[in-house]
Amino acid sequence: MNIVIDAATVLRAWPNVEKYQNTTLRYTPNTDFPEVMEEIIGKPDIIRLFVTLDEVWDYRTNEYHWNYLIGENRYVGDNKHYEYDWPLTEVSPFQVHEEDYLRSHAAHAKTVMLNIRRYEREVIEGIITLETYEKVFEKVVEYYKEHIANIVYIECCNEVEIPRFGGLRMEEYYPLYQCASRAIARLNAKHSYEQPLQIGGFGMSAGMSNWKYWDAFMRLLAKDEKRKIDYYSMHEYHGNPCRILEFYIRHEELRKEFNLPELPLMMSEYGMRYGLGDAGRPDNLHNASGEVAGMLLGSYCKNLKMFPWCSFHNPNQQLGRTMFLQMEDTYIPTPSGHVMTMFHWIKPWQLIVEEDTENQIIATKDKDSYAIMAANPLEDKREYHFLLKHIKKADYIMKEYYVDAFHNNCLQDKSCMKLSISRETKFQNVDKITFTREMNPTSVHFYTIEKRK
Repeated sequence: MNIVIDAATVLRAWPNVEKYQNTTLRYTPNTDFPEVMEEIIGKPDIIRLFVTLDEVWDYRTNEYHWNYLIGENRYVGDNKHYEYDWPLTEVSPFQVHEEDYLRSHAAHAKTVMLNIRRYEREVIEGIITLETYEKVFEKVVEYYKEHIANIVYIECCNEVEIPRFGGLRMEEYYPLYQCASRAIARLNAKHSYEQPLQIGGFGMSAGMSNWKYWDAFMRLLAKDEKRKIDYYSMHEYHGNPCRILEFYIRHEELRKEFNLPELPLMMSEYGMRYGLGDAGRPDNLHNASGEVAGMLLGSYCKNLKMFPWCSFHNPNQQLGRTMFLQMEDTYIPTPSGHVMTMFHWIKPWQLIVEEDTENQIIATKDKDSYAIMAANPLEDKREYHFLLKHIKKADYIMKEYYVDAFHNNCLQDKSCMKLSISRETKFQNVDKITFTREMNPTSVHFYTIEKRK
């Protein structure tokens, strides 16, 4: 494939797609992790964190456990309590408690999106009343907001349409969302927060595959004259990055048809999906190389923010999606983590790429330095022929970073502690740079080109 990059033609300011990140309560890292993550991939504009209502509040005793040990199931043998995703949840391997998890991540992010979930099924079945749910929801948000001021976005529930998270119809979910939105409105009026709370939903799973649920949610919003919504939220997991554009276009058409407000669309989880099992079980290289095109395409959608899944997860469940692994007393980036590092290293101004028709190449610059990110998500080797034209005549050095089955891959070689240089190439007295590279299957390359001093 021929790749022609015009260094003299700026397309736009690069939107820093890596600035929205995710966590999980099903395998929570220790409190030193967020600082390490920030050092490697930068400070998130928004970090998505979780509170599980059945862990913070016991419906049987009306007791609150604000700083609960994450992942400790107090409901074993309670037939009235729905199973949810407890079978896939482990007690925090580092004995991390909820407030420590929240504070440590919030300290290394500009703002927090707090997802609040569980007890959905108990409300639908009448075990917990809507009035009680609303009261608890409000009290929980108020407590954590008091202690963590940069909590801004409240996401009501997570993937409620699938059995693991309640198996609700939209007509069952919407009253829960109304409870949450009323609670947030009262809290903002009561406290006049410097950073007011924003409410959104419904955290739908699998994007286009579950479009019927999104259609139903939007219709219920349109009929609700008292609705309060500050952003829409959904997830997309698939091997086809074009589904992001399809969902966004359909969403915008539906929003306009129903006369709903133009608001941010938070894709609060995004990742590749291959095969069966928990979260589709992609290979980490599949996920790393496949996300590039999706995040590039998504970056062109106004108001869309994409949160790749996931910064740290159980390697025995979701090795294909975790960005970091813990090795003894440190955290090591996986190929997916290296891709986030590459996004973090991208220069401020995006350049025109003339012959990339597959959205696999990102070229950027800052004054007289350049960065190129190239992905090959295919199962075969691929040869790329690069031409960087219209640069100032000078001597340049190109540093190359490869991520594939043989380079910068801690899953294959535990000595790969960080994203390291794979090759250096020097160019003398040139006003254009040409080079050819063969990329291995499911791989990503990153090139930095700078004037030699």
